[in-house]
Amino acid sequence: MFKVILKCVNGIGEVLFHHKASLLFLIGFILIQPISGQVKPATDSIPAPIKFAPTKKITDTTFIKKHSPRKATYLSLICPGLGQIYNHKYWKLPIVYGGFGALAYFFKTNHAEYVKFRDAYNFVTTPGNENAPPVNDYVTRYNKNETLLLSGRDYYRRNLELTYIISGAAYILVAIDAQVDAHFFNFDVSDNLSLNVKPFVQQPSKLIPGVTGVSLCFSF
Repeated sequence: MFKVILKCVNGIGEVLFHHKASLLFLIGFILIQPISGQVKPATDSIPAPIKFAPTKKITDTTFIKKHSPRKATYLSLICPGLGQIYNHKYWKLPIVYGGFGALAYFFKTNHAEYVKFRDAYNFVTTPGNENAPPVNDYVTRYNKNETLLLSGRDYYRRNLELTYIISGAAYILVAIDAQVDAHFFNFDVSDNLSLNVKPFVQQPSKLIPGVTGVSLCFSF
């Protein structure tokens, strides 16, 4: 009986010994399966590239109103000073209207004197007016002197003609000024304007001798 039991145990031991490698492999495979199921492939650990939305091109929508030199010239020709108002050069208006006001005064004065001297001279030089009442007070003031009356008439006529010329020139200059200001209306002038004066020394070389002087640096 003892021998039978010993043979059974030996048989079981041999079976276990022969299948020991298979059993260990099976146990290891069962243990590794849950772990390997939790491990992600190496490729999954690489983050996906971030996609950025395409940037929109920002354009400058600032609208700059066109300033017309032609319009400024036309306005100034229609009425002197309108071109300066169009160019926002309001500080020039007193100069423009003050100048034309002075010309209007000289025109009125010279014209009035010219007419008086002319009428007095024509009255004195016309035959048959010796006993007629004087046309104005210049006849008696200058004692019917033809030379003085003629000189006064020519003098104020020249002044009157000069007033015409100066008025026409001023009229054209005001229009030109309006046109030039209109051309530079949108011209950007920086406030940081400077002029630096500093000494300058040119080192001598084989071809150029040494030079000493002053350099002017204009920054804008």
